Amino acid sequence: MKARLLKGWPAALSALLMLAAFPPLNLGLLAFAALAPWFISLRGTSGWGAFRSGYLFGFLFQLGQLWFMQPLISGWTKSFAMGIGPWVLGSAGTALFFALFAVLARQCWRLQAPWAIALVWAGIEVFRSYIPFLGFPFGLAATPLWQYAPIIQTAHYGTIYLVSAWVALANVVLALFLAKEPAAKLRTPLLVCFLIFSLSLVRYTVQPQGTKKVIIAGQLGVNLGFVEPGYQLKVQAAVESLFERAKIQGASLLVLPEGTAQSDGEIPPNLLFDYPRTGLPFVLGGQRGVKPRYQSAYAYDGRWQFADKTKLVIFGEYVPGRDWIPFLKSFNLPGGDLTPGDKVGTYDVGDIRVGPMLCFEGLFADLAIQHARNGAQLLAILSIDDWFMGTNAPEQLKAASVFRAIEAGVPLIRAASLGYTLAVDARGHILSEAPLREFFALRAELTIPDKPDLFPWIDVFPWVAIGSCVVVPVVAQWKQRRV
Repeated sequence: MKARLLKGWPAALSALLMLAAFPPLNLGLLAFAALAPWFISLRGTSGWGAFRSGYLFGFLFQLGQLWFMQPLISGWTKSFAMGIGPWVLGSAGTALFFALFAVLARQCWRLQAPWAIALVWAGIEVFRSYIPFLGFPFGLAATPLWQYAPIIQTAHYGTIYLVSAWVALANVVLALFLAKEPAAKLRTPLLVCFLIFSLSLVRYTVQPQGTKKVIIAGQLGVNLGFVEPGYQLKVQAAVESLFERAKIQGASLLVLPEGTAQSDGEIPPNLLFDYPRTGLPFVLGGQRGVKPRYQSAYAYDGRWQFADKTKLVIFGEYVPGRDWIPFLKSFNLPGGDLTPGDKVGTYDVGDIRVGPMLCFEGLFADLAIQHARNGAQLLAILSIDDWFMGTNAPEQLKAASVFRAIEAGVPLIRAASLGYTLAVDARGHILSEAPLREFFALRAELTIPDKPDLFPWIDVFPWVAIGSCVVVPVVAQWKQRRV
Protein backbone atom coordinates (compact mmCIF):
# COMPACT_ATOMS: atom_id res chain seq x y z
CA MET A 1 0.00 0.00 0.00
CA LYS A 2 2.82 2.39 0.92
CA ALA A 3 4.55 1.68 -2.39
CA ARG A 4 1.36 2.46 -4.32
CA LEU A 5 0.92 5.73 -2.44
CA LEU A 6 4.49 6.69 -3.27
CA LYS A 7 3.90 5.90 -6.94
CA GLY A 8 0.60 7.79 -6.96
CA TRP A 9 1.75 11.12 -5.55
CA PRO A 10 2.80 12.68 -8.91
CA ALA A 11 -0.66 12.04 -10.37
CA ALA A 12 -2.35 13.44 -7.26
CA LEU A 13 -0.08 16.49 -7.21
CA SER A 14 -0.71 17.22 -10.88
CA ALA A 15 -4.46 16.90 -10.39
CA LEU A 16 -4.42 19.42 -7.54
CA LEU A 17 -2.15 21.83 -9.42
CA MET A 18 -4.33 21.61 -12.52
CA LEU A 19 -7.46 22.29 -10.48
CA ALA A 20 -5.78 25.40 -9.08
CA ALA A 21 -5.45 26.73 -12.64
CA PHE A 22 -9.24 26.59 -13.08
CA PRO A 23 -12.00 28.57 -11.39
CA PRO A 24 -12.39 29.53 -8.62
CA LEU A 25 -8.63 30.03 -8.01
CA ASN A 26 -7.95 30.97 -11.66
CA LEU A 27 -4.17 30.53 -11.49
CA GLY A 28 -4.33 30.08 -15.25
CA LEU A 29 -0.64 30.07 -16.16
CA LEU A 30 -0.10 27.18 -13.74
CA ALA A 31 -1.58 24.95 -16.46
CA PHE A 32 1.77 25.14 -18.30
CA ALA A 33 3.52 23.27 -15.45
CA ALA A 34 0.80 21.38 -13.56
CA LEU A 35 0.95 18.16 -15.59
CA ALA A 36 4.75 17.78 -15.63
CA PRO A 37 5.12 15.69 -12.40
CA TRP A 38 2.53 13.21 -13.66
CA PHE A 39 4.03 13.04 -17.15
CA ILE A 40 7.45 12.20 -15.71
CA SER A 41 5.99 9.40 -13.58
CA LEU A 42 4.45 7.73 -16.67
CA ARG A 43 7.82 7.30 -18.34
CA GLY A 44 8.96 4.08 -16.68
CA THR A 45 5.73 2.56 -15.43
CA SER A 46 3.91 -0.59 -16.59
CA GLY A 47 0.72 -0.59 -18.62
CA TRP A 48 -1.46 -1.27 -15.57
CA GLY A 49 0.60 1.18 -13.56
CA ALA A 50 -0.12 3.89 -16.14
CA PHE A 51 -3.81 3.00 -16.11
CA ARG A 52 -3.99 3.28 -12.31
CA SER A 53 -2.04 6.52 -12.34
CA GLY A 54 -4.33 8.01 -14.99
CA TYR A 55 -7.40 6.89 -13.14
CA LEU A 56 -6.17 8.50 -9.92
CA PHE A 57 -5.42 11.77 -11.70
CA GLY A 58 -8.77 11.68 -13.50
CA PHE A 59 -10.82 10.88 -10.41
CA LEU A 60 -9.29 13.68 -8.33
CA PHE A 61 -9.40 16.17 -11.21
CA GLN A 62 -13.00 15.34 -12.05
CA LEU A 63 -14.09 15.58 -8.42
CA GLY A 64 -13.05 19.20 -8.63
CA GLN A 65 -14.40 19.79 -12.13
CA LEU A 66 -17.80 18.16 -11.56
CA TRP A 67 -18.46 19.63 -8.12
CA PHE A 68 -21.30 21.68 -9.62
CA MET A 69 -23.33 18.46 -9.88
CA GLN A 70 -23.68 18.23 -6.10
CA PRO A 71 -25.54 21.53 -5.49
CA LEU A 72 -27.46 21.11 -8.75
CA ILE A 73 -28.86 17.70 -7.78
CA SER A 74 -29.30 18.72 -4.15
CA GLY A 75 -31.44 21.60 -5.37
CA TRP A 76 -33.63 19.21 -7.35
CA THR A 77 -33.95 16.62 -4.61
CA LYS A 78 -33.83 18.92 -1.55
CA SER A 79 -31.26 16.48 -0.15
CA PHE A 80 -27.53 17.17 0.26
CA ALA A 81 -26.80 13.43 0.51
CA MET A 82 -28.52 12.60 -2.80
CA GLY A 83 -26.26 15.06 -4.55
CA ILE A 84 -23.14 13.19 -3.44
CA GLY A 85 -23.73 9.92 -5.31
CA PRO A 86 -24.04 11.25 -8.89
CA TRP A 87 -21.12 13.61 -8.33
CA VAL A 88 -18.81 10.81 -7.18
CA LEU A 89 -20.08 8.33 -9.77
CA GLY A 90 -19.71 10.89 -12.54
CA SER A 91 -16.13 11.54 -11.46
CA ALA A 92 -15.39 7.82 -11.26
CA GLY A 93 -16.79 7.22 -14.76
CA THR A 94 -15.09 10.12 -16.53
CA ALA A 95 -11.76 9.27 -14.85
CA LEU A 96 -11.52 6.45 -17.42
CA PHE A 97 -10.70 9.00 -20.13
CA PHE A 98 -7.59 10.03 -18.23
CA ALA A 99 -6.65 6.41 -17.58
CA LEU A 100 -6.77 5.82 -21.34
CA PHE A 101 -4.63 8.89 -21.91
CA ALA A 102 -2.03 7.67 -19.40
CA VAL A 103 -1.72 4.31 -21.19
CA LEU A 104 -1.18 6.11 -24.51
CA ALA A 105 1.28 8.59 -22.95
CA ARG A 106 3.34 5.69 -21.60
CA GLN A 107 3.52 4.31 -25.13
CA CYS A 108 4.71 7.70 -26.39
CA TRP A 109 7.59 7.54 -23.90
CA ARG A 110 8.41 3.99 -24.97
CA LEU A 111 8.44 5.07 -28.63
CA GLN A 112 10.85 7.86 -27.67
CA ALA A 113 8.32 10.37 -28.98
CA PRO A 114 7.29 12.32 -25.87
CA TRP A 115 6.14 15.19 -28.09
CA ALA A 116 3.25 12.94 -29.19
CA ILE A 117 1.87 13.14 -25.64
CA ALA A 118 0.55 16.60 -26.55
CA LEU A 119 -1.38 15.21 -29.53
CA VAL A 120 -2.75 12.31 -27.49
CA TRP A 121 -3.87 14.67 -24.73
CA ALA A 122 -5.77 16.80 -27.25
CA GLY A 123 -7.18 13.68 -28.90
CA ILE A 124 -8.62 12.40 -25.64
CA GLU A 125 -10.13 15.84 -25.00
CA VAL A 126 -11.82 15.73 -28.41
CA PHE A 127 -13.02 12.19 -27.74
CA ARG A 128 -14.56 13.00 -24.36
CA SER A 129 -16.11 16.16 -25.82
CA TYR A 130 -17.93 14.40 -28.64
CA ILE A 131 -18.48 10.80 -27.55
CA PRO A 132 -22.13 10.07 -28.47
CA PHE A 133 -24.70 10.84 -25.74
CA LEU A 134 -22.02 11.59 -23.12
CA GLY A 135 -19.99 14.33 -24.83
CA PHE A 136 -19.05 17.02 -22.33
CA PRO A 137 -16.23 19.47 -23.27
CA PHE A 138 -15.58 20.62 -19.71
CA GLY A 139 -12.28 21.02 -17.87
CA LEU A 140 -10.17 21.29 -21.04
CA ALA A 141 -6.50 22.11 -20.47
CA ALA A 142 -6.75 25.36 -22.45
CA THR A 143 -9.71 26.72 -20.48
CA PRO A 144 -7.67 28.42 -17.71
CA LEU A 145 -5.98 30.61 -20.35
CA TRP A 146 -9.21 32.44 -21.23
CA GLN A 147 -7.87 35.44 -19.29
CA TYR A 148 -4.86 35.83 -21.62
CA ALA A 149 -6.23 36.67 -25.05
CA PRO A 150 -2.85 37.32 -26.75
CA ILE A 151 -1.63 33.75 -26.20
CA ILE A 152 -4.74 31.76 -27.15
CA GLN A 153 -5.27 33.03 -30.69
CA THR A 154 -4.18 29.69 -32.18
CA ALA A 155 -7.69 28.50 -31.33
CA HIS A 156 -8.56 30.36 -34.54
CA TYR A 157 -6.45 27.86 -36.50
CA GLY A 158 -7.21 24.61 -34.68
CA THR A 159 -9.95 25.25 -32.07
CA ILE A 160 -9.47 25.18 -28.32
CA TYR A 161 -7.95 21.70 -28.69
CA LEU A 162 -4.87 23.11 -30.43
CA VAL A 163 -4.35 25.41 -27.43
CA SER A 164 -4.76 22.39 -25.13
CA ALA A 165 -2.10 20.53 -27.11
CA TRP A 166 0.20 23.52 -26.68
CA VAL A 167 -0.38 23.47 -22.92
CA ALA A 168 0.38 19.72 -22.83
CA LEU A 169 3.51 20.20 -24.95
CA ALA A 170 4.81 22.86 -22.55
CA ASN A 171 4.35 20.32 -19.74
CA VAL A 172 6.27 17.73 -21.79
CA VAL A 173 9.17 20.18 -22.21
CA LEU A 174 9.21 20.83 -18.46
CA ALA A 175 9.06 17.08 -17.76
CA LEU A 176 12.04 16.47 -20.05
CA PHE A 177 13.96 19.26 -18.34
CA LEU A 178 13.17 17.98 -14.82
CA ALA A 179 14.15 14.47 -15.92
CA LYS A 180 17.54 15.91 -16.99
CA GLU A 181 17.17 14.73 -20.57
CA PRO A 182 19.82 15.94 -23.07
CA ALA A 183 19.23 19.41 -24.49
CA ALA A 184 18.82 17.90 -27.98
CA LYS A 185 15.58 16.22 -26.89
CA LEU A 186 14.16 19.53 -25.66
CA ARG A 187 15.12 21.56 -28.71
CA THR A 188 12.33 20.56 -31.13
CA PRO A 189 9.33 20.61 -28.73
CA LEU A 190 10.60 23.89 -27.27
CA LEU A 191 10.82 25.37 -30.77
CA VAL A 192 7.26 24.22 -31.57
CA CYS A 193 6.02 25.83 -28.33
CA PHE A 194 7.69 29.09 -29.34
CA LEU A 195 6.26 28.97 -32.87
CA ILE A 196 2.72 28.42 -31.54
CA PHE A 197 3.19 31.33 -29.14
CA SER A 198 4.47 33.54 -31.98
CA LEU A 199 1.60 32.57 -34.29
CA SER A 200 -0.85 33.59 -31.58
CA LEU A 201 0.79 36.99 -31.13
CA VAL A 202 0.77 37.63 -34.89
CA ARG A 203 -2.94 36.83 -35.11
CA TYR A 204 -3.62 39.02 -32.08
CA THR A 205 -2.13 42.09 -33.78
CA VAL A 206 -4.55 41.85 -36.73
CA GLN A 207 -7.46 44.07 -35.77
CA PRO A 208 -11.04 42.96 -36.58
CA GLN A 209 -12.69 44.93 -39.39
CA GLY A 210 -16.35 45.83 -39.67
CA THR A 211 -19.11 48.23 -38.66
CA LYS A 212 -19.72 49.34 -35.09
CA LYS A 213 -23.16 48.43 -33.79
CA VAL A 214 -24.73 48.73 -30.36
CA ILE A 215 -26.01 45.44 -28.93
CA ILE A 216 -27.85 45.18 -25.62
CA ALA A 217 -27.64 41.95 -23.59
CA GLY A 218 -30.38 41.67 -21.00
CA GLN A 219 -29.74 40.13 -17.59
CA LEU A 220 -33.06 39.71 -15.79
CA GLY A 221 -31.86 39.36 -12.20
CA VAL A 222 -34.54 36.65 -11.82
CA ASN A 223 -33.76 33.02 -10.97
CA LEU A 224 -35.13 30.94 -13.86
CA GLY A 225 -33.64 27.69 -12.56
CA PHE A 226 -35.24 27.19 -9.17
CA VAL A 227 -38.20 29.49 -9.74
CA GLU A 228 -40.17 31.18 -6.97
CA PRO A 229 -43.88 32.11 -6.93
CA GLY A 230 -44.55 35.27 -8.91
CA TYR A 231 -41.41 35.01 -11.03
CA GLN A 232 -43.43 35.60 -14.21
CA LEU A 233 -44.30 39.15 -13.14
CA LYS A 234 -40.65 39.84 -12.34
CA VAL A 235 -39.62 38.57 -15.77
CA GLN A 236 -42.27 40.69 -17.45
CA ALA A 237 -41.17 43.87 -15.67
CA ALA A 238 -37.48 43.17 -16.33
CA VAL A 239 -37.86 42.46 -20.05
CA GLU A 240 -40.14 45.41 -20.73
CA SER A 241 -37.62 47.66 -18.98
CA LEU A 242 -34.86 46.17 -21.15
CA PHE A 243 -36.80 47.04 -24.30
CA GLU A 244 -37.12 50.64 -23.14
CA ARG A 245 -33.41 50.93 -22.33
CA ALA A 246 -32.35 49.30 -25.59
CA LYS A 247 -34.51 51.75 -27.55
CA ILE A 248 -33.01 54.73 -25.72
CA GLN A 249 -29.50 53.38 -26.43
CA GLY A 250 -30.26 53.08 -30.15
CA ALA A 251 -29.47 49.36 -30.13
CA SER A 252 -29.46 47.29 -33.31
CA LEU A 253 -30.34 44.14 -31.37
CA LEU A 254 -31.55 43.04 -27.93
CA VAL A 255 -30.38 39.63 -26.72
CA LEU A 256 -32.42 37.99 -23.93
CA PRO A 257 -31.67 34.82 -21.94
CA GLU A 258 -32.98 31.32 -22.39
CA GLY A 259 -36.22 30.52 -20.57
CA THR A 260 -38.27 33.57 -21.53
CA ALA A 261 -40.46 31.87 -24.16
CA GLN A 262 -42.66 28.79 -24.34
CA SER A 263 -44.78 27.38 -27.13
CA ASP A 264 -47.44 24.72 -27.48
CA GLY A 265 -47.08 24.77 -31.24
CA GLU A 266 -44.76 26.42 -33.71
CA ILE A 267 -44.44 30.21 -33.73
CA PRO A 268 -45.05 32.82 -32.43
CA PRO A 269 -44.11 31.56 -28.96
CA ASN A 270 -45.90 32.29 -25.73
CA LEU A 271 -43.96 35.08 -24.03
CA LEU A 272 -43.92 36.23 -20.42
CA PHE A 273 -43.90 39.88 -21.59
CA ASP A 274 -45.27 42.27 -24.17
CA TYR A 275 -43.01 43.43 -26.98
CA PRO A 276 -43.01 46.12 -29.70
CA ARG A 277 -44.25 44.79 -33.05
CA THR A 278 -41.99 47.17 -34.98
CA GLY A 279 -38.56 48.59 -34.39
CA LEU A 280 -36.08 46.77 -32.18
CA PRO A 281 -35.11 43.22 -33.29
CA PHE A 282 -34.49 40.72 -30.50
CA VAL A 283 -33.54 37.11 -29.82
CA LEU A 284 -34.42 34.91 -26.84
CA GLY A 285 -34.56 31.27 -25.81
CA GLY A 286 -37.40 28.97 -24.82
CA GLN A 287 -39.25 25.77 -25.61
CA ARG A 288 -41.06 24.94 -28.83
CA GLY A 289 -43.69 22.31 -29.52
CA VAL A 290 -45.08 19.46 -27.43
CA LYS A 291 -44.37 16.10 -29.07
CA PRO A 292 -41.63 16.46 -30.12
CA ARG A 293 -40.51 19.28 -27.83
CA TYR A 294 -37.43 21.37 -28.56
CA GLN A 295 -35.33 23.98 -26.83
CA SER A 296 -35.12 26.81 -29.32
CA ALA A 297 -33.59 30.20 -29.96
CA TYR A 298 -36.30 32.54 -31.28
CA ALA A 299 -35.69 35.73 -33.24
CA TYR A 300 -38.10 38.56 -34.07
CA ASP A 301 -37.58 41.52 -36.42
CA GLY A 302 -41.14 41.87 -37.67
CA ARG A 303 -41.28 38.14 -38.40
CA TRP A 304 -40.58 35.17 -36.17
CA GLN A 305 -37.79 32.63 -36.76
CA PHE A 306 -36.35 29.83 -34.65
CA ALA A 307 -33.32 27.55 -34.44
CA ASP A 308 -33.47 24.36 -32.38
CA LYS A 309 -30.84 23.31 -29.88
CA THR A 310 -28.74 20.45 -31.26
CA LYS A 311 -26.68 19.56 -28.14
CA LEU A 312 -28.79 18.46 -25.16
CA VAL A 313 -27.67 18.03 -21.55
CA ILE A 314 -27.84 14.41 -20.41
CA PHE A 315 -30.01 13.97 -17.28
CA GLY A 316 -31.10 17.58 -17.65
CA GLU A 317 -32.84 17.85 -21.02
CA TYR A 318 -33.11 14.14 -21.71
CA VAL A 319 -32.85 11.17 -19.36
CA PRO A 320 -31.64 7.76 -20.63
CA GLY A 321 -33.63 4.97 -19.00
CA ARG A 322 -36.25 7.33 -17.63
CA ASP A 323 -38.98 4.69 -17.80
CA TRP A 324 -37.06 1.62 -16.64
CA ILE A 325 -34.75 2.86 -13.86
CA PRO A 326 -37.07 3.21 -10.86
CA PHE A 327 -34.77 5.20 -8.56
CA LEU A 328 -34.52 8.07 -11.08
CA LYS A 329 -37.87 9.32 -9.81
CA SER A 330 -36.24 10.12 -6.47
CA PHE A 331 -34.08 12.77 -8.14
CA ASN A 332 -37.04 14.90 -9.29
CA LEU A 333 -35.54 15.20 -12.75
CA PRO A 334 -37.25 17.50 -15.26
CA GLY A 335 -40.28 15.80 -16.78
CA GLY A 336 -40.36 14.95 -20.47
CA ASP A 337 -37.35 14.63 -22.75
CA LEU A 338 -36.44 17.26 -25.30
CA THR A 339 -35.56 16.40 -28.90
CA PRO A 340 -32.33 17.68 -30.46
CA GLY A 341 -32.52 19.79 -33.59
CA ASP A 342 -31.25 18.25 -36.82
CA LYS A 343 -29.17 21.22 -37.99
CA VAL A 344 -27.35 24.29 -36.71
CA GLY A 345 -29.68 27.21 -37.46
CA THR A 346 -28.30 30.65 -38.30
CA TYR A 347 -30.63 33.53 -39.20
CA ASP A 348 -30.80 37.19 -40.21
CA VAL A 349 -32.21 39.39 -37.46
CA GLY A 350 -32.59 42.97 -38.60
CA ASP A 351 -29.33 43.75 -40.39
CA ILE A 352 -27.17 41.24 -38.48
CA ARG A 353 -26.74 37.54 -39.25
CA VAL A 354 -26.83 35.84 -35.84
CA GLY A 355 -25.59 32.41 -34.79
CA PRO A 356 -27.60 31.49 -31.66
CA MET A 357 -26.27 28.97 -29.12
CA LEU A 358 -28.31 27.80 -26.14
CA CYS A 359 -26.50 27.50 -22.79
CA PHE A 360 -24.65 24.13 -22.89
CA GLU A 361 -24.04 24.59 -26.64
CA GLY A 362 -21.55 27.35 -25.82
CA LEU A 363 -19.06 24.63 -24.83
CA PHE A 364 -18.88 23.16 -28.35
CA ALA A 365 -16.37 24.53 -30.84
CA ASP A 366 -17.98 22.81 -33.82
CA LEU A 367 -21.25 24.72 -33.36
CA ALA A 368 -19.51 28.10 -33.44
CA ILE A 369 -17.60 26.97 -36.53
CA GLN A 370 -20.78 25.86 -38.29
CA HIS A 371 -22.46 29.19 -37.53
CA ALA A 372 -19.46 30.94 -39.08
CA ARG A 373 -19.74 28.70 -42.15
CA ASN A 374 -23.40 29.70 -42.28
CA GLY A 375 -22.28 33.33 -42.48
CA ALA A 376 -22.88 34.43 -38.88
CA GLN A 377 -21.59 37.93 -38.09
CA LEU A 378 -22.36 37.60 -34.37
CA LEU A 379 -22.63 34.66 -31.97
CA ALA A 380 -25.34 34.96 -29.33
CA ILE A 381 -25.34 32.63 -26.32
CA LEU A 382 -28.69 32.53 -24.50
CA SER A 383 -28.31 30.88 -21.14
CA ILE A 384 -29.70 29.89 -17.76
CA ASP A 385 -26.91 29.04 -15.33
CA ASP A 386 -29.02 29.62 -12.24
CA TRP A 387 -29.08 25.97 -11.10
CA PHE A 388 -25.38 25.99 -10.30
CA MET A 389 -24.58 29.61 -9.47
CA GLY A 390 -21.84 29.75 -6.87
CA THR A 391 -19.98 26.75 -8.33
CA ASN A 392 -17.19 26.52 -10.90
CA ALA A 393 -19.56 25.82 -13.80
CA PRO A 394 -20.79 29.33 -14.77
CA GLU A 395 -17.25 30.70 -14.92
CA GLN A 396 -16.14 27.88 -17.21
CA LEU A 397 -19.12 28.60 -19.46
CA LYS A 398 -17.97 32.21 -19.47
CA ALA A 399 -14.45 31.09 -20.40
CA ALA A 400 -15.81 28.96 -23.25
CA SER A 401 -17.44 32.07 -24.74
CA VAL A 402 -14.00 33.63 -25.18
CA PHE A 403 -12.78 30.63 -27.19
CA ARG A 404 -15.94 30.48 -29.33
CA ALA A 405 -15.42 34.08 -30.47
CA ILE A 406 -11.77 33.45 -31.35
CA GLU A 407 -12.57 30.22 -33.22
CA ALA A 408 -15.37 31.71 -35.31
CA GLY A 409 -13.60 35.04 -35.88
CA VAL A 410 -16.69 37.06 -34.91
CA PRO A 411 -17.83 38.92 -31.78
CA LEU A 412 -20.05 37.23 -29.23
CA ILE A 413 -22.75 38.40 -26.87
CA ARG A 414 -23.89 36.29 -23.90
CA ALA A 415 -27.15 36.86 -22.04
CA ALA A 416 -27.93 34.90 -18.86
CA SER A 417 -30.74 35.37 -16.36
CA LEU A 418 -28.45 35.82 -13.33
CA GLY A 419 -25.07 35.94 -15.15
CA TYR A 420 -22.55 35.69 -16.64
CA THR A 421 -23.78 38.27 -19.14
CA LEU A 422 -20.96 39.68 -21.25
CA ALA A 423 -19.70 40.90 -24.62
CA VAL A 424 -16.58 39.50 -26.31
CA ASP A 425 -14.82 40.78 -29.41
CA ALA A 426 -13.41 38.58 -32.17
CA ARG A 427 -10.02 38.41 -30.42
CA GLY A 428 -11.42 37.13 -27.14
CA HIS A 429 -11.40 40.38 -25.15
CA ILE A 430 -14.27 40.70 -22.69
CA LEU A 431 -15.39 44.23 -23.53
CA SER A 432 -18.10 44.55 -20.89
CA GLU A 433 -19.72 42.37 -18.25
CA ALA A 434 -22.81 42.67 -16.06
CA PRO A 435 -22.60 42.29 -12.27
CA LEU A 436 -23.87 38.88 -11.15
CA ARG A 437 -27.42 38.31 -9.92
CA GLU A 438 -28.62 41.83 -10.72
CA PHE A 439 -30.99 43.27 -13.30
CA PHE A 440 -28.76 44.84 -15.92
CA ALA A 441 -28.93 46.13 -19.49
CA LEU A 442 -25.41 45.48 -20.76
CA ARG A 443 -24.46 47.85 -23.56
CA ALA A 444 -21.79 46.66 -25.99
CA GLU A 445 -20.46 48.47 -29.03
CA LEU A 446 -19.27 45.58 -31.19
CA THR A 447 -17.42 45.52 -34.50
CA ILE A 448 -19.72 43.49 -36.73
CA PRO A 449 -17.79 42.10 -39.74
CA ASP A 450 -19.21 41.93 -43.25
CA LYS A 451 -18.52 38.19 -43.08
CA PRO A 452 -16.97 35.87 -40.50
CA ASP A 453 -13.17 35.64 -40.41
CA LEU A 454 -13.09 31.84 -40.22
CA PHE A 455 -9.93 29.84 -40.90
CA PRO A 456 -11.05 27.32 -43.57
CA TRP A 457 -9.11 24.35 -42.13
CA ILE A 458 -9.85 25.02 -38.47
CA ASP A 459 -11.30 21.56 -37.81
CA VAL A 460 -8.30 19.66 -39.25
CA PHE A 461 -6.34 19.64 -35.99
CA PRO A 462 -9.05 17.92 -33.88
CA TRP A 463 -9.07 15.08 -36.42
CA VAL A 464 -5.27 14.87 -36.33
CA ALA A 465 -5.42 14.71 -32.52
CA ILE A 466 -8.02 11.93 -32.58
CA GLY A 467 -5.95 10.09 -35.17
CA SER A 468 -2.90 10.18 -32.91
CA CYS A 469 -4.81 8.11 -30.34
CA VAL A 470 -5.05 5.36 -32.95
CA VAL A 471 -1.61 5.75 -34.53
CA VAL A 472 0.35 5.61 -31.24
CA PRO A 473 -0.85 2.14 -30.13
CA VAL A 474 -0.63 0.79 -33.70
CA VAL A 475 2.99 1.92 -34.04
CA ALA A 476 3.79 0.61 -30.54
CA GLN A 477 2.34 -2.79 -31.44
CA TRP A 478 4.22 -2.86 -34.75
CA LYS A 479 7.53 -2.07 -33.06
CA GLN A 480 6.92 -4.69 -30.41
CA ARG A 481 6.36 -7.36 -33.09
CA ARG A 482 9.61 -6.40 -34.81
CA VAL A 483 11.66 -6.92 -31.66
